[in-house]
Amino acid sequence: MIDVMIITYNEALNLPYCLRALTGWVRKIYVVDSGSTDGTVEIARSFGAEVVPHAWEGYAQQKNWGLRNLPLEADWILILDADEVITEPLQRILAGIGRRPADQVPENGFFINRLTYFLDKPIRHCGYYPSWNLRLFKRGKGLYENREVHEHVIVDHPVGYIREPMVHHDRRGLEHYVAKHNRYSTLEARSILRYLERQDVEVQAANIPEDTRRRRWLKRHVTPYLPLPGLSRFIYMYFFRLGCIDGRVGYQFSKFISWYDSLVALKLRELRRQVKSERKKSAPLPIQPAVRTSGLAIPEGADPVVLRSPALRPPPGPELPIHMQMKPEPSPWSFKEKLARAVWMVVARPIFRLSFHNWHRLRTGILRLFGAKIGKGVAIRPTVNVEVPWMLDIEDEATIGDYAILYSLGKIHIGKRAIISQYAHICAGTHDYTDHRFPLIRSPINIGDDVWIGADVFVGPGVDVGSLTVIGARSSVYKSLPPGKVCVGNPAKPIKDRLLQ
Repeated sequence: MIDVMIITYNEALNLPYCLRALTGWVRKIYVVDSGSTDGTVEIARSFGAEVVPHAWEGYAQQKNWGLRNLPLEADWILILDADEVITEPLQRILAGIGRRPADQVPENGFFINRLTYFLDKPIRHCGYYPSWNLRLFKRGKGLYENREVHEHVIVDHPVGYIREPMVHHDRRGLEHYVAKHNRYSTLEARSILRYLERQDVEVQAANIPEDTRRRRWLKRHVTPYLPLPGLSRFIYMYFFRLGCIDGRVGYQFSKFISWYDSLVALKLRELRRQVKSERKKSAPLPIQPAVRTSGLAIPEGADPVVLRSPALRPPPGPELPIHMQMKPEPSPWSFKEKLARAVWMVVARPIFRLSFHNWHRLRTGILRLFGAKIGKGVAIRPTVNVEVPWMLDIEDEATIGDYAILYSLGKIHIGKRAIISQYAHICAGTHDYTDHRFPLIRSPINIGDDVWIGADVFVGPGVDVGSLTVIGARSSVYKSLPPGKVCVGNPAKPIKDRLLQ
């Protein structure tokens, strides 16, 4: 069965839609409320949900408190926001997963697609769809990363993907939507400043979606230095990510999110000015409490009295000994490589992604321009995610399916006529977790001739897959596999020979 957790603060307009869609097929609904005054608590109880009051700690902290303290008993946990609705087709999929014994489901969690509504219209482009959010996971297997906003659940591989979308529709109107993004922009500016000040070193887990990783990297290393960050975001969303196809609402949504990026940049500048002023005065860093933040919004449910410079607030809890503290090394990429990756991400990849599905020669040509070795007759779908093109070596007549990830931090070699199916993840990079510098390890992956890698397979660093081998869907490969075998499972193991007629 499935237990559901929802955090709320004044969600009376959204909550009935969310709870009505959960009635009858989940074991228990827990609503963690941080002091609602609009009838949210009464609505939750009228649907049979158990309301648990808890003072606001922050988005990730509030959810982690619930995961650690609620009497969750079901094998599966579903996390929802109050403005999200599980549609009937998605109900059937989730209920089917919940009915299976957890030990018979290889995945530890599932990413669920999400369709956002803006001004009561769906946003199917603008880079907002598909939108993957890991919301369903086995009890005890997931916790949220320590971020102030846009937090993700960390769950060990393997994970699955459910394409049937849930609906994200905030019915409180545009005024509330503007206020919410005003708060989010403050939190994001603080997070970026902590990172730039080297006071917030974030190690991202492997299951954070590639689009999310790329967006965070750009917000930290590119957006703060752009003269017109809002205009850049608008051009990207409306033209490169085809927001124009969504009609008037696509134009309005692209403008709105570009305004959000402008706010983040402006507030980051304000926070930097405050920090610079405090340093000139030789003020101790953290600044004295109980001083209102000048001009910056606060999170929902939080006390309005906050630190003047929360961007520099130290993390809670006791300090680890020096020899145990993580001190990640600086970027291992040269300036030339950084520049090439930036051009690839900003210019070439959008062209790659927007090309028609059968324009394989255009896409292979773009990859060759960036140093990839591509053979004849190679077919690569436009939705394939390539991290570093010049680390790729793909031989003749190979096929790369939709939404496959070639995470080529190290060399990836794909043999002749090999097939990489949709959503497969070929990961040629990891880190040495025994070294406090957390250095990058670029371990090459070699996939032999005539190999078939099934849908949603994960292939880890340093793996060799022998020629003619088949890897079953949603398997995970951490060690090399012999040639001519059919392999399945987590970890994948040979179960029989591959016999060709």
